[in-house]
Amino acid sequence: MTLALALVFGGYAVLACLVAGRILTAPVPPPLADADLPTVAVVVAARDEEDCLGRCLDALRAQDYPADRLTVVVADDHSTDGTAAVVREHAAGDGPPVRYLRVPDPDGPLRGKAQALHTAFEAVDAEVVVITDADCAPVPTWARTLAAAFADETVGIACGLARLAPRPGRPFDRVQALDWELLLGYVSAAAEAGAPATGMGNNMGVRRAAYEGVGGYPALPVSVTEDFILVQAVAEAGWRVRFPLAAGSVVWSLPADGVAATYGQRRRWARGGLSGDRWVLPLYAVLFAVHALLVAAVVVAPLAGLAAFGAKAAADGIALAAVRRRAGGRVRPGALLGMAVFVTVYLVTLPVALVLRPQIGWKGRSH
Repeated sequence: MTLALALVFGGYAVLACLVAGRILTAPVPPPLADADLPTVAVVVAARDEEDCLGRCLDALRAQDYPADRLTVVVADDHSTDGTAAVVREHAAGDGPPVRYLRVPDPDGPLRGKAQALHTAFEAVDAEVVVITDADCAPVPTWARTLAAAFADETVGIACGLARLAPRPGRPFDRVQALDWELLLGYVSAAAEAGAPATGMGNNMGVRRAAYEGVGGYPALPVSVTEDFILVQAVAEAGWRVRFPLAAGSVVWSLPADGVAATYGQRRRWARGGLSGDRWVLPLYAVLFAVHALLVAAVVVAPLAGLAAFGAKAAADGIALAAVRRRAGGRVRPGALLGMAVFVTVYLVTLPVALVLRPQIGWKGRSH
């Protein structure tokens, strides 16, 4: 048992160091002069988002981007609340124009966020479409930083770092934030090494030519993780996917509301990933085996198991420190420990949860 733990988690520590190195050395595209910036449409797919959409639109209106090259589009996916009224309130004033689109009723398998995004793609003629969510507030340099990646004509998709904004008195928010950033650190390192795994549906720029080249969402498999499906299709078509981590491309997202909601979010991501390439299921199996070994070790050989748990948490801390060095902030030990426990629990239990409840409910819909 001790030898197995040393081999598995020693290898994990080596992997974490390699990921940290890739994060820290990934080049960020240099900024472009205003005249060289592409035309950009920022698309927000919204469904019953009246409570948070205003924060998002305020941040988008404050983008450091030429107003004549930037358009904001809200694709309203059959909201039943005051989402449309929020858009109207933010449509006036200085800054880029804000457009409202009502997503049509589904006519075929395409529906949900993928349909909302496709509706927006068809309604604009911008060279680059940049996607974020209604619960996100991009930093002022966000659109400019993402757009710079498309100066390289081989780039089809460019992603930025989505971070969670912890709320006062909610310590689990910091656990969520670290888990999110650890995942994005590995995804970023993979993309920058030429093996893109997925994108970020709340922080992603897509070249129109790449989107149209793969047929858009109508030509892709239906999935609750539409960003994953699009990145895989664009990469397979020969386009480059960039994902350098930079403070200038951050969007601040709102955390899920507690442990149960966060677990449900991870379950949704896992379910969507199963609709992707053949490598996804083996990856899930490896992650399950590694964390199941950790749990078994703690039960059978507590000292060795706890040592392995500590080694894994320390390795995660190395990767997270690289993310925070690029994006700002520091890793708090208490949150790191909480994240290590949470990740272990959900990776061991998710297979059972997906077997018992394969259907995913999201925004009032079942998938």
